[in-house]
Amino acid sequence: MIWEDQKTHLENGVEMAKKTSSIIIGDKEYFKYLIVWEDIVGDSSITDFNEFSKMSVATINTEAYIFKKTDKYVYSFASYQNDNGEVSFGDRNVYPRSVIKKMIRI
Repeated sequence: MIWEDQKTHLENGVEMAKKTSSIIIGDKEYFKYLIVWEDIVGDSSITDFNEFSKMSVATINTEAYIFKKTDKYVYSFASYQNDNGEVSFGDRNVYPRSVIKKMIRI
C-alpha cells in the first residue's frame, strides 16, 4: 500500500514507494520493512462442516524495523528510545520464518 503522502517513483511502469532511510540506534543501523505474514484464526463457536471448511488463516501486513534475522526467526520492533545511550525497544515481535510470506524494504 502506498500512502498519499509517501514519495513514489515508477518501477517498470508501476508506482512504488521509495525506500525509507535507515535509522541508527546506538551503533547499529536498522531498516524498515513491510512484513506480510500468516496468523492463526480461531473460533470457539459450534458450526457445521461447510462453515468450518471455509476457515483460513489471516494475512497480516506489519511495518517495522528489523532487529535481527536468524535461520528460524525474524525479530522486529516499531518503536524505540535512546536516552543518554540507554537503548530500549518496543512494539516487538518474533516471527517464525515459516509464517512470513514476503518482506519488502520500505
